[in-house]
Amino acid sequence: MKFSLSFFSNLLPHDIFAKKYDFLFRLVRYAEDHNYHGVWVPERHFHPFGGLFPSPAVMASAMAQDTNRLRLYAGSVVLPLHSPVLVAEEWAMIDQLSKGRVSVSFASGWNEKEFSRLGQRFDDRRQRMWDGIQQIKQLWQDEVEEYTLYPKPYQKEIPIYITAIGGLETCYQAGLHGYHLLTNFVINDMKHLQEKIDHYRRGLRDGGHEWERKDIALMLHTYIANSQAEVETVAKDPFFLYQDSFLNLMNNPIYATEREKRIARTYTFNKFSPDYSLLGTMETCRKLIHDVKRMGVTQIAALVDFGIDEPNMIASLDRLTALAGEWDA
Repeated sequence: MKFSLSFFSNLLPHDIFAKKYDFLFRLVRYAEDHNYHGVWVPERHFHPFGGLFPSPAVMASAMAQDTNRLRLYAGSVVLPLHSPVLVAEEWAMIDQLSKGRVSVSFASGWNEKEFSRLGQRFDDRRQRMWDGIQQIKQLWQDEVEEYTLYPKPYQKEIPIYITAIGGLETCYQAGLHGYHLLTNFVINDMKHLQEKIDHYRRGLRDGGHEWERKDIALMLHTYIANSQAEVETVAKDPFFLYQDSFLNLMNNPIYATEREKRIARTYTFNKFSPDYSLLGTMETCRKLIHDVKRMGVTQIAALVDFGIDEPNMIASLDRLTALAGEWDA
């Protein structure tokens, strides 16, 4: 089992952007110093939820200069928003800057407002993603006569992931094409996660690919404490604010009363913690990691920047580091 950090910050009105980036780079250096596998950064536009990351390429290029060992993951590039040629050029450059430490997960996108504001079509985005990935692969491997890619990638073949949140067909297609998989608990249900992994493996089999050579990365909210009571004390309010921002992005429910809002928030937190996240104790998190590993997950992408203060998050990471060591043994 590999362990990585995942970033997806929500921005609050009082946040100072430069300080937020400074905090993230301290977490990156922690991951570098404590032998984590990599760091994931997303792509988000025009909203506080994920608002630090309009360009995973810019963030990854900065991390390339601040690290020597960590794998640098785009999680994800929303490919239909971009020219595949420019994406190929940018990530080939980052691959050179990092001396071959780049992996890219591609997504088709889901927020129609992003597409309209960036002047892109929404209806055929999935097909454009698959077509764009194929073009990028050909450019990386110098198979396109009318384009010569400069710089050439450092790696002969850059690892490609597909971000599949809820769709089983996307999981199947990712396997059929022979790509790796990035996913999460879009609904808190082990059965649904197993279905996604099963569809992915069926796609690998139908495409003639060996599943043992593929990576399945699972993103999990992370705060590990000494007791479940401590988890609730430290993580509950940041988690609430984080979920509220996500629901606002989704245009999801406006509660009739504060009591209704409080009940809904508490219900959501209790569904996540501790059974479907690393919001828990060493014991609960050890059990969850064991369970998802048995299902086929090969990498934990620990979401660590959802609003918890730095001293508590570093203490949590120390516990996660200890857990990771158990799987390395």
